[in-house]
Amino acid sequence: MPELTSVLDVVTVFPDRARVTRRGRVALEPGLHRLDFSGLPMSLAADSVRAAGKGTARARLLGVSLQVVHFTETPAEAARELEAKIQSVADEEADLSGEAEGLGKARKALDGLAEQSGVFARGLALRDRSIQDQGAIFDFIAERGRILQAEVFAVSRKRRDLAKELDRLQRELGRLRATRPRERHRASVEVEVISAGELEIELTYVVQPARWQPLYDLRLMGGEIEATYLAEVTQSTGEDWADVALTLSTARPALALVIPELEPWYVGPRPPRPETRTRGAVAGAAAAAPMAMRMRSAPEEDEESFEGVLEEAPLELPAASVSESGAALTYQIPNRADVPDGGDPRKVTVATFKLRPGLDGVTAPKLEPVCYRRALVRNESPYTLLPGKAQLFEGDDYLGATELKFTAPGQELELALGADERIRVERKLVGRDVDKTFLADRRRIRYKYRIEVENLRDTPQVVYVRDQLPVARHEQIKVKLEAAEPRPAKHTDLNQLEWKLTLEKKAKQVIQFEISVEFPRTLDVVGLA
Repeated sequence: MPELTSVLDVVTVFPDRARVTRRGRVALEPGLHRLDFSGLPMSLAADSVRAAGKGTARARLLGVSLQVVHFTETPAEAARELEAKIQSVADEEADLSGEAEGLGKARKALDGLAEQSGVFARGLALRDRSIQDQGAIFDFIAERGRILQAEVFAVSRKRRDLAKELDRLQRELGRLRATRPRERHRASVEVEVISAGELEIELTYVVQPARWQPLYDLRLMGGEIEATYLAEVTQSTGEDWADVALTLSTARPALALVIPELEPWYVGPRPPRPETRTRGAVAGAAAAAPMAMRMRSAPEEDEESFEGVLEEAPLELPAASVSESGAALTYQIPNRADVPDGGDPRKVTVATFKLRPGLDGVTAPKLEPVCYRRALVRNESPYTLLPGKAQLFEGDDYLGATELKFTAPGQELELALGADERIRVERKLVGRDVDKTFLADRRRIRYKYRIEVENLRDTPQVVYVRDQLPVARHEQIKVKLEAAEPRPAKHTDLNQLEWKLTLEKKAKQVIQFEISVEFPRTLDVVGLA
């Protein structure tokens, strides 16, 4: 019963789980063989385990079984590596502690030498030493003091950094031990070898929790946007993904796919309300036990096993895989990646490409007298941009963060690039008149507004100016746009106005519009300025 040495080779990450593929190679003689994949995480879904293989040996797959194996220690290579790192840091801290103690003694001796100023003065009075000799002694003490002080500071900084590193390693080891209990799965693949040779066995299974989400860096450089499409991958499955071929998928797989069926929709009179309610009544039937695995007695004292045949197929057939929706998006990361266990996010690059934006300005001076730069970008890349956070840059300057919406190839994307200080905007209420005569016992108020937009840039600019009229919520209230110069390019059903202005460099344009609100004199209207 040889134990197969396997490596984790391929990982496909979904929004809420991952499918893992392990591979191992072994030479086999004719006969029945049971090949063990040990150290599998407890987070794997038992119903998802599949096996396949290929090689120079003629063989057929008899089945796959799964057991839970108990250990006295955590079977994690990463934990042993962390323990070795912790010991190394502790040894370095001990060395620095000794060095600090030696520096302290040297500083104490130097301070004692400096306190002998009376001896130096008597030597000078007795002409045993010259002034130059005394000055040299004091210079030596001062210089040596500066050197010792610098060394003390350097050792102190190193010890502080080592303390932080030691704390981090200990916390990481604690988290690793918590997420990797002293239980592991072991998968056994049973094969019948007809002719001797080598076999490469492939084991796939689904694990949780694992997920990925898109991130973007968008950098405006001249007339182009350099887009970097990133993916943030996290997993706490109980095993490290080291040097794996990583694939990202938007599919939401299920181990049991069921087509929904409509049940009869019954209507009828409401039954009378019961006066009493039976305590302990059982609502609903118990769920049927899954038939995918069957229990059997433990074969060894150190393991509690459950085993069942999950798949029986000749090795020539492809392995079963988790179902994916045909509309799902799949990204194959070009380079192999490392994603450690523990939930720490790891960023990988999906793609980089360039987009050509159309730049203009948008302002709503009623809310804020500021013009915001806007980039309208058509997604000309072959990639679908999924909803996610984007970091915006202009050259090396950071503009801020925004949220991207779902944008398929060919669709347009809108990006806000921050306030443009070289487009000046001002809005004023220049008139408010109330009719003094009441026609048919109604009151009418007129408002006049003036908006000035000035382009202080050295190039022509397109600016969209947005404003609004009141929206009546009563049939007796009438709102009307009496005049506008120029006329707005857009007037929506909710009385939102929009002007498109093309301003030459150093040019100014004025928008004036007048509105009226008419309502019965006895009606108390709220919301008017």
